[in-house]
Order: sequence, then C-alpha cells, then structure tokens
Amino acid sequence: MSDRWRSRCLVALGLAIATNAAAQEATVLEHRLQRLDMLQRAATDALVRAERARIEPLDTLKAGSLVVVARPADAALVSQATIVAWGKLDTLYGDAAQRMAAAPLLFFRQGHPIQNVPPAVKQLQHVMASEDATVADVAFQLVRAASVAIGQGTDTALTNWLGPMLLPDATAPVERAHVYVELVTAPSLVVRSCYAGAVESCAAALGTVTGDRALMWYDPAERRMVVQRNQESAQHLGLYAAGRTCLDQQSDAACLEVLHALPWLEPPLSTEARQSLTRVALSLGGRRAFLRLAESTGRPLTQRLAIAAAVPPDSLIHQWRNLVIAARPHPVALSARFAWAAVGWSVVFGLLALRSTRWR
Repeated sequence: MSDRWRSRCLVALGLAIATNAAAQEATVLEHRLQRLDMLQRAATDALVRAERARIEPLDTLKAGSLVVVARPADAALVSQATIVAWGKLDTLYGDAAQRMAAAPLLFFRQGHPIQNVPPAVKQLQHVMASEDATVADVAFQLVRAASVAIGQGTDTALTNWLGPMLLPDATAPVERAHVYVELVTAPSLVVRSCYAGAVESCAAALGTVTGDRALMWYDPAERRMVVQRNQESAQHLGLYAAGRTCLDQQSDAACLEVLHALPWLEPPLSTEARQSLTRVALSLGGRRAFLRLAESTGRPLTQRLAIAAAVPPDSLIHQWRNLVIAARPHPVALSARFAWAAVGWSVVFGLLALRSTRWR
C-alpha cells in the first residue's frame, strides 16, 4: 500500500471517529436537556402546589342576587345575615337590587383581613364586623355596603339630593316623626308654608323644583341667617366683604350675592326628609320604581320621583305630607300625682338653697 493510500485511510478513520463522537455528544446533550426540562416542570408544579396551599379557602354565600365571600369559619353567620340583608334590599330597591350579582362582597372580622387570596378577590368591596357581631350586625353592614353599590350606579344630581346611600333599615313612623318636627321648627318660609298645606311649598322645601333657591326658600331675615352659617365658605370664595355687608348692614342684595355664589345650598328640609319622600315614591311605584328613578336622568327631581311612583307629582307630595302630619309625636301626659311630686321637690330644693351658705 502506498503512502498516499495510507494517509487517506487514516483521514477517513479519523473523520468516522469524530462523527461518531459528535453524534454521541448530541444524544447525551439532548438527554440532559430533556432531564432539565423535566426538573423545571417538577419545580414549577411544586411552586404552584405550595402557592395553592397558602391561599385561604373561602366560601361563597348567596341570597337572591346578594353574593358574599367569607371564611368557612364565618359561613354560618354570614349565610343567615345574607338572607336577612337580601330581604331588606329587595323590599326597598326591587328589581334594582338584582344588579348586584356582578359585584360580590368580601366579609371578614375586624383585625383579621383576608390576605392570601387571588387579586380578583382582594378587589371586592370589603365588609367588616366585630368579633362578637350578631346576625343583625352583619346584616346591617351588608345592607350598607350593598346600598352604597346601588347608589354608585345613579347620577350625581340624584346622589347629591338623596345622599350617598338610601338604607332600608329606617323605621317609617320614626323617620316621619322627625320630619314633622322639622316642619314645625325649620327657619324657612317655604317650610312653614308646607306645614300650612301648600303642596308646591313642600316640593320647594324638599329641593325638588328648579328656580332661585335663595329667594324661593328664605325671606330676607332667613337669608342673613344662612349667610351667617356660611361665612367661612364666603371668605374662601372671596366674598368676605359682601358677607359683612349682608350681616352688618342687612343688605339683602349682598346676602343674595353670597348665596348665589355658594356651590351647594342645602334645601331647608334635611336629607332624612328627602329620603322619606323617596321611600313613599318607591312604595307606590312597585318593584321597578328605583330603576325608573335612576334611569330618568336629565329631568327635574319632582318629575323623576313622580315617574318612580307612577303618580302625578302633586299627588306624591300630598301623600307624603299627609303621612308626615299623621306621624306627629304625641305629647307625654303626666298624671296629677307626678305633677304634684315635681312641684313638691322643687319647693324642697328651693328651701335647701335658701338655707345653704353662699358660694365662695
């Protein structure tokens, strides 16, 4: 064999050996990569299982469209409270309460917030109760939270007039008795006229009609009283001089300048009075009454309440006033025995005062 052939054979053998070694290394490398992939998957699965083990188990309680998420230890209490709360919400809001299904509430005890839960659960509206809370306590908190959620679905004009939430827990006779006291004592021209029986004045005092509120609600002396209560706001608005002119010189034009500049002038009758009117409208209008009230945006409040009640505006205000007048608090009658006892004790204390030494 010549040297040339011997050289070629050696080169071929070297190439064969190198090719075989490369193939073996590739196979080994592939096996190693597969092994690493398996180890990575196993580690990921282990992390997922550990994370799941850390997440708190939660129960979902439901009554009607009211959904509450709570710890298993609180499930029995929350379940009963949810039933109570839903009954009250459904009675007041009717079909509007059905819209709460898309917004569950997250309940926990004060001092024990729920931490290890998915982000979507953390973002739910929180409802808290004390350690010794009863079914009634939890139901009250659920009603408050749900009422706020319903109120957030209404427009600004209605919310400003009605307040941030309309609670179904108010006792109608008590609420109307409070409003009766307002009718008798509120320092406002239209309130006195409402008490006397003028339905249009009742609507004005409740803040449901449009117009110049300062002129419509108060006489000149009453306007000075309102400016007196709002001196700080007038100063912030740069109307300190007009406010002093109103109060010191009794200038009604200056009073009107201040009152017209205020961003919000509270109606003479309180939020409680306005909510009592709303409850009458909802009771007259049936299950869709609140939906009609919320959806009739852009109209005067008198019309919106009448649409909700499905009765003419004057009829609604008239019925509300009659209910308020009928809720007049009854004076407490003292028997003659108690009256004479009171007189006797007054005489005794008076004699003791006369016999005592003077204060130093």
